Amino acid sequence: MKAQNTKRILVGLLLSLTVAVAATVCSGGSEPTGARSMIIVFTSEDALVVRDGQELPARVGMVVHENDIIRTTNGKVDLQTRNGSAVRIKEYTTVTISSLYGEGSADTRLAMDHGSLMATVDRQSDEENFSVVTPTAIAGVRGTTFTVEAEQGQPARVRVIDGQVAMRPRIVALEEASAEEIQADENLRRLAEIADSQEQTIEESSEGTLNPDVEERVAALNTRTVVAEAEERQTATAEGRQEIEAALQGDRQAVQVSRTEITREEMADAETLVTVDAEVVDRIQSGDDTAVVTLQEQRESRQNEVLTRIENEAREQNLGSEQAIMERYNKLEELTLRDGTVLTGAVIAQTGNILVIHTAEGVRRVNTADVASQAMRF
Repeated sequence: MKAQNTKRILVGLLLSLTVAVAATVCSGGSEPTGARSMIIVFTSEDALVVRDGQELPARVGMVVHENDIIRTTNGKVDLQTRNGSAVRIKEYTTVTISSLYGEGSADTRLAMDHGSLMATVDRQSDEENFSVVTPTAIAGVRGTTFTVEAEQGQPARVRVIDGQVAMRPRIVALEEASAEEIQADENLRRLAEIADSQEQTIEESSEGTLNPDVEERVAALNTRTVVAEAEERQTATAEGRQEIEAALQGDRQAVQVSRTEITREEMADAETLVTVDAEVVDRIQSGDDTAVVTLQEQRESRQNEVLTRIENEAREQNLGSEQAIMERYNKLEELTLRDGTVLTGAVIAQTGNILVIHTAEGVRRVNTADVASQAMRF
């Protein structure tokens, strides 16, 4: 019961997991310049941007600023930084733009309340510290494609499609203290040592999660850090440190890393997270509304190239039966179109309003607006 109450408190106050994806600024790098904003390069009709408490319909070409909140229900939102890093906020997800790269700031930090997202951090973006945050773990990356999932009642996951991610526990109390304060306080110093020593590298085609016992204790400590009065925090920190150390007794690790199969659908999802030229982003950020047309044209062209490649690769498989399709993709779906047509096969890619389905009769593109229902048969 105590653990359940702790989890309920955490969901209401802090969410269930924190993943931060960060890249260290190169010592010889130049000072970040340009507007501190992101651009929406695709959005579904039901997505919202909440700004200063006001709900605004998300739209292509919209400039997103720090402290904006993005909410999706049935659809998705694709965003891009000027440096070429891209984010796909998936269905039923809420993300706050905590900080953005540019004009003296090296950090892009997204706080995901719940849901899932995929991000591709440009390998050339040496100056940008890119982070995805949700409150019990920190994962640092540069030049990688990965997904983050944080659903209530389920363990949060970081899956690495390409590159590497270094993941470790996140202790909120450490973020609220200076380096001097950490060194002067035994509990904070030992918590910092735990966080550093428990860092694990997640390789390509692997996923990482926090050990459930450690996650529960880190979550409880983080919750108490938020709600406790100043005079109560020292006691909370001491008790939390002891509980975390107890959970790590023996050879137990805070971060559990395991190999995983990256599905063809995930690979296609990553491929279709296309970006537009930095020059187009600059024009939009400067207020040039005509650049939105260029953005749409570039995205559609690059999206079409990716979809065509995926379709051609699928056709080369010569899958002439539903059984063969099921064995290839490990799933079988049924799409009923609004005109009554029923397509049975596997959806192998989806980007924007277009999905690609591989059926026994061939490979076909379908506009999501033409789909009346979609169900799994296997």
